[in-house]
Order: sequence, then C-alpha cells, then structure tokens
Amino acid sequence: MSEKFMIKEIRESLIVLRDYKNRWEEFTDISKKIKSHNFQNIVFVARGSSDNAATWGKYYLESQLKVPVSLCAPSLFTIYKLPPNLKSSLVIAISQSGESEDICEVINTANNQGALTLGITNNPDGKLTKITQLNILLKAGIEKSVAATKTYLAQLTSIYFLTNALIGRNPLEEFDKILGAMEDILKKEEEIKEKVKPYKFMEYCVILGRGFNLATALETALKFKETSYIIAQAYSSADFMHGPLALATEGFPIFFFVPKGESFSHSLDVLNTLKEKGSDLFIFSNEHSLADRGYDGIYMNCDIPEYLSPILFIYPAQIFAYYLAEIKGRDPDNPRNIRKVTITR
Repeated sequence: MSEKFMIKEIRESLIVLRDYKNRWEEFTDISKKIKSHNFQNIVFVARGSSDNAATWGKYYLESQLKVPVSLCAPSLFTIYKLPPNLKSSLVIAISQSGESEDICEVINTANNQGALTLGITNNPDGKLTKITQLNILLKAGIEKSVAATKTYLAQLTSIYFLTNALIGRNPLEEFDKILGAMEDILKKEEEIKEKVKPYKFMEYCVILGRGFNLATALETALKFKETSYIIAQAYSSADFMHGPLALATEGFPIFFFVPKGESFSHSLDVLNTLKEKGSDLFIFSNEHSLADRGYDGIYMNCDIPEYLSPILFIYPAQIFAYYLAEIKGRDPDNPRNIRKVTITR
C-alpha cells in the first residue's frame, strides 16, 4: 500500500506549528482589536473536526479569560429561524474550508445583531473570510486527505495563541515544549505502527478523556470512524462511569487520554475500575508511572500544564488512526460516503 497524504500531512503538522512562533505579533494585533470591543461572552460555531477544536476552545478560553463560552447550535439560525441574541458576544467561527453555509449564516446573523465576529480558517478566499470582521488564517497549506490532521492542530494552536495574546502572556517558551515532544513522537512512528497491530480486527471501541481532553477523545473517535469505519464512541471519563460503564466487559477496547495534572487522580480511579472489569486498555499519557503499573499505550516526554495537553495528545492519536486504517486496508485519504468540504444548511 502506497503512503497516503494523511500520514504526510500529519508529519507536516510540525512545520506548520513551528511557523506560529513567527506569528506572535499577528496575534497580539488581533487581540488588541478584540479587546477594544466590550464583549460579555464568547460563542463558537463550527462543524466536524472544527467543532472538536471549539470544544477545547471552550474549556481553554473559559479557564483563562473567565468569561462564559458556549458552542453554537447552527440549526437555530438556519432551520428554525430562532437565533439567540449575540449582540454582546465575540462569535468565533472555525472552518477548515470556510465554505459551510450554516457557519456563514450564523456569522451573517451575528454581524447584523452587532456582534464582533472572528473567522479561523485555512482558506483565505473562502466565504467566511469575506464576512467575518477579523480573521486568523491557519496557513497550513493544502490538506488533500479528507481526514483533517494538520488543520486541526493549527486550529488548536490558533486558539492557544489568541487566548494568550488576550491575557497578555507570551506562550513561546511553553510552546517549545510541545514542539519538542512532537518531534519525539515522530521518532516513535514505527513503535506506534506496531502498537496498532493488535487492533486490526477491532470493530468498536470507546475513547475517553476528561475536561480539556474531552475534545481529544471526540476528535480521535471521529478519526477512527471516518478512516477505519469503526464504531468509536467518545465520552468524558466522568460520564462514562455512569450508564456507559456497562460496556466495560472482558476484552472491550477502551482508549484513554490521561495527562499529568488535576484530573490524574480521577483518571487513575477510572483506570483501576476498568482494569477490574477486564477491559482492553490503551493509554495516551505523559505520566510514565502508568507504564510501571502495567498500562500499555503511547507515552510522551513533556511536562506541560494539563490544559495544553490536547495539542500534544492528538498527535500520536492521529498517527495511530492512520496506521489503523492502513492495517485494515482502508483509504484514509478518500473515505467512503464523505468528501473534504461538507455543505450543511
């Protein structure tokens, strides 16, 4: 099987993200324009992988700016014609293509209501850039694979840089740690490929993440679905411990994002419970003590705050998803039934 665009673009992510270090002034300029508006809350509007990026954005912006952040329901604008009042909002639209009609309809309504609108997109010539008042371009280059990889990482990084600009904190030293860890992950590509092999015949699984890494679980589940056609369900690990825990039977595959930080104690409790049930556990973590406890997975060498771990943790998960599709004989560049730009109303 010839190498696909998806893995090439995963590798290119490191180049794309390194370039953000040269764009700090751009983000400080945008933050000044945003701060000149007296917004009371932030609303994200997105679909697909972009919506997963927005999920992390909600957690991160809310934690750092201390203002309410929500995810928009586009159908209220397009189908039901019952939009909320966004006059005092900063409305951030995230769209890789910049062409989604429902996303653009939300922005048009927000503009008419007097909101401040910001677009985060990879397409400088898309509809979105023409109607938003401010724009952040991902500058990730053309993404040929249907599965979003480098653009997703660029979306997370754009939110990260924008947030730090808004709070007046220079993130470059902290960001270097992520870049260094990503370099290490690329060196482990063959190791990740080997770790995929036991899952060749997997048809369903659960993917867990708590708090900031709920977005990582959602995005990984999407990658498994669209590239390997696996029934992959993402949950907050807290929610999973309620009704969905019934799924945790002997040999049931569960992938779990477990960062160092505030949620680790909770995650360890969940792991212990799942181990007792006999579930097949696979861990993505920067806490190496889990390996000493016998938990298989991919371990990263990076000491960063938990709120930043989603930028790093999705990287090995993307590589895992690619090789899972490869071993199953799928074409991750051209999944059945879907295309790169999805037009929703």
